[in-house]
Amino acid sequence: MSDLMRLNEILKSGLTPENATLSGTLTPKQGKIFAKAIVASHALLGKVTVDITGKLTKERSGLDSLKGALTRHKSGTAAPDVNLKELGKIGCTLDMTKGVELNAKINDDTLEDNQDNSSFEQEQFESFSTIFSNDLLYLGIIGEADSDEHEAAFKDLAKGWFTVAKESTDVNKVTSSNSSKLERLVYLVKNANANAIEMSSILMSRSDYTDYQLEISKEYKDLATLLNADKKTIMEVPIEVSADVKDDEYMLTPLKNMIFGISSRVKRNRWFDNEESALKYKFVVYPDYEFDIHKYVTLLTIVGLEISSYETSVAVGSTSQRTVTSAAGAGLTGVTAISKNEAVATVAYDSATGVITITGVAEGVTTVTVDDGTSTKDIAVTVIAA
Repeated sequence: MSDLMRLNEILKSGLTPENATLSGTLTPKQGKIFAKAIVASHALLGKVTVDITGKLTKERSGLDSLKGALTRHKSGTAAPDVNLKELGKIGCTLDMTKGVELNAKINDDTLEDNQDNSSFEQEQFESFSTIFSNDLLYLGIIGEADSDEHEAAFKDLAKGWFTVAKESTDVNKVTSSNSSKLERLVYLVKNANANAIEMSSILMSRSDYTDYQLEISKEYKDLATLLNADKKTIMEVPIEVSADVKDDEYMLTPLKNMIFGISSRVKRNRWFDNEESALKYKFVVYPDYEFDIHKYVTLLTIVGLEISSYETSVAVGSTSQRTVTSAAGAGLTGVTAISKNEAVATVAYDSATGVITITGVAEGVTTVTVDDGTSTKDIAVTVIAA
């Protein structure tokens, strides 16, 4: 990369504002080298599909992620597209027209100390690419918007994979109210696209993964799990852990279905700042985040099963009502309510309104169990004399 920075020659000959100044766009070859270095600096970026292109927009076919695309051949007849229609849109549009920039500086003392360091140039290059790598992956996880504002917050610099999934009409979005991390992951796997499950991985937060390890070690007396933290699969599906993922959000998809697009059109500027006595750099890259096949993505979020009250007292022959205010699974329509002792109280549930009506039958106590398909909550019922 000596043609990128050429620091060694500058340092040996003496740094001046004139020879420090450098601006323009890297050549396509230099841009690809820089982009590949960014990808190589982070393990997860190396597992997703990286599309380095000389263009700022690109239409991807997505066929390399497809499963079940074969059809019957009939001479003189166009191939049927019924299999492809089931998957909706295949491929994606990468829009890399909005750049993000990295500003860095090397102070004068550091420059003087490295005049004879032949590796200094490569060290700076690796440092820049590592910073870019960490931030571009971070943006891919937490990004919420594609703001064009110059002072946009970090999370608004691009829509990351989780936001793309939330906004997609083809992504399989499921909810659970279960507090067990193990049960959440089981539910996620069971709801995954059948064609994608064998290729898929689960992306989850570091905190949730830690709780998952603790739960397994406690419930199943598996001390080795706690010591080794080695349960990186569930139901044969690999787990990818990231501290950047929000707690209570889980994504299941083939990692190669996650697209990180980056243009090889990398802009860079270098100049010497006399006031700060520092050599400054600005690099601009153009990223985007997408999925080739949205129907291969399953997104699980946690929604609490909430009831207006968890106890009630009702007279014989009278009624008392409680309301389900929040439910996972199929929402209010998927909730059931069952009395454990109908000789004491009966129950009726209105799936349109979420209202639970409890009718007293005879003096005593019982429990009404409310189930949304992912977890249960109990209402303690006391029936008194009329």
